[in-house]
Amino acid sequence: MRLTEDQVSQFELFGFVVLRNIFRTSELKTLRTEFEYAATRNEEGIGLFDGKQPQNFSMLGEDTPFYSSLLEDPRFYGPASQLFGEDIFGLEVNSYRYIGNTPWHFNDGAPNIHGYGPKYQFPVFDSYSARTGALRFIAGSHKEAWQTELARWWPIAPGSASSPEGMEHLDKVPSYIPECALGDAVLFDMRIVHGTFGGAVDRRVSAITYYNYPTTTEEFQVMRPIAQTFYHNPNRWNKLQWDEWFSNPNGSQLRQGWIDSWERLATIE
Repeated sequence: MRLTEDQVSQFELFGFVVLRNIFRTSELKTLRTEFEYAATRNEEGIGLFDGKQPQNFSMLGEDTPFYSSLLEDPRFYGPASQLFGEDIFGLEVNSYRYIGNTPWHFNDGAPNIHGYGPKYQFPVFDSYSARTGALRFIAGSHKEAWQTELARWWPIAPGSASSPEGMEHLDKVPSYIPECALGDAVLFDMRIVHGTFGGAVDRRVSAITYYNYPTTTEEFQVMRPIAQTFYHNPNRWNKLQWDEWFSNPNGSQLRQGWIDSWERLATIE
């Protein structure tokens, strides 16, 4: 799958694009079954979901095979590599059970913009709108100068965005809210400023994430410790699923290339 010229332009200008009907109805049923299985597995490990704390869990294991295959699925890898180049490598497939609003934040760990990549998020059980927990983006904030300027403003600044005052202001920050129906996915640059507002307890969504392979000194400096955190780390929170994924049981050449990228970055001096 490839994005149209207009979709590429939108992503580059604004930092996100919505892909409609990327999942078939039969696939949504499989996603729900695997999500529910993994949610139960997660509860067995950390305790029942009580609606007071969010939960997230890896979907990379052999016990969730459809989810695990999505990193290599052309519908996701195709647009991601089209935008960021074929050197991108798979990072995670996770599911989430959210409980409320999430503050404005950047997935690159800002104020550092040198570790980044494309990320997909999609609903699994319910569609999400502006008032029911859909992602909201500050358009163009994936770009360094704009993000840096925004990060100085208290409702978005990393030190205050999650404060009571910051959360009170969350829905007052000018933003765009791409609503997602079942079967849709929103693709965004991890550097973009985003958050959520509204929605019921136990908002169930999933995400697919890739990393851009570093090319500059600054990017290598950022990505090396990240790679060391993920690559064969015995303390990794989803170690079982990652060990299964890294074993590459089906001998995928694409996956092996990603594994080699992880190893290079984790061991580079």
